[in-house]
This record gives sequence, structure tokens and C-alpha cells, in this order.
Amino acid sequence: MTTARLTWVVLDRLVPSDDEAAARAALIARDPELASRVATGVLSPAEAIDELRRRQDGYGTGSPAAAVRTLSVLVAVLLILGGLAAALLH
Repeated sequence: MTTARLTWVVLDRLVPSDDEAAARAALIARDPELASRVATGVLSPAEAIDELRRRQDGYGTGSPAAAVRTLSVLVAVLLILGGLAAALLH
């Protein structure tokens, strides 16, 4: 399990309800940009947490699937380029 995923598992499941606000505030404070946006009122704390989740690859979606998809596209492009090179050389 990645550290990022473990962070969300802890926040989502293991932090007691009365400590949840403090845990969320601590996560936001770790990101200076988000902390600044929350402090100036541009983002609410809930929106900042959503932003953190969007930044974390694989939160709830499974990062290996995205990696396999990217790799398969790369392999397809290389095969097409190899085929074109072979056709041009003959």
C-alpha cells in the first residue's frame, strides 16, 4: 500500500470523529499552496481535501490500471512506428 493511500485510509477510517477536523487541517497544512488558499478563503477545508485527493494518483481508482493503460499506449505507438520504419526500409 502506498503512503498516499495509507494517509487516506487513516483519515477515512481510523481517525475518531472528534479528531477528524484536526486531521484534515493537518493534511491541508502540509501543502503550502492549499493552506494559503484555505487561509484566504478561496477554498473551504472540504474543497482543499477534495483537491488533495484529486492530486493523489490512485485514490479510489487504482493507480496500476492507469499505469498499464499508459504503457499499452506507448507499446502501440512503438509498434506502429516500427511497422512504418520496416515498410520504408523495404
